[in-house]
Amino acid sequence: MKQTECPNCGAVFDAKETRCPYCSYINPEGAEAKYLKDLEDSRRNLDAVDDQVRSGYRKEIRKGAGTALKTVLIIALILAVVIGGFIYAEHRLYDDDREDYAAELAWEHQRFPQYDGMLAAGEYEALMSAIAEEGEAHDVWNWEHYDEFMEIADGLWGDEP
Repeated sequence: MKQTECPNCGAVFDAKETRCPYCSYINPEGAEAKYLKDLEDSRRNLDAVDDQVRSGYRKEIRKGAGTALKTVLIIALILAVVIGGFIYAEHRLYDDDREDYAAELAWEHQRFPQYDGMLAAGEYEALMSAIAEEGEAHDVWNWEHYDEFMEIADGLWGDEP
């Protein structure tokens, strides 16, 4: 152990002491060593605080990312349900339209040949009556000779069918 002499009272004491144990005069060598040790301890404590702050930030970021991910998943689920609902509704409407279309086609395949026969036979009054009667419930204008017959009807009866 290194000894030093106090410049104030002349007492001999350990050089690591910051003050003379007899007169309390400052020992520059010991005070400097203590100061540097305390400074190093403070630096280590600040590094530990930085690590704690970084760790806290990381936890907050993970928590925020988890919340954001949950939010995105919930929104995606809601969108999937809404889009699925629209697709289902459209599919149901298409099925209903398809059934109506099939029925309409069956009617056309049965009725349009009869219209063709009436037109060929010159039975214009009966044809006009059938078109007027069935035109409310069916797409009679799909008949391939509809426009041709309407011109004949305009020539016979004017603008009124």
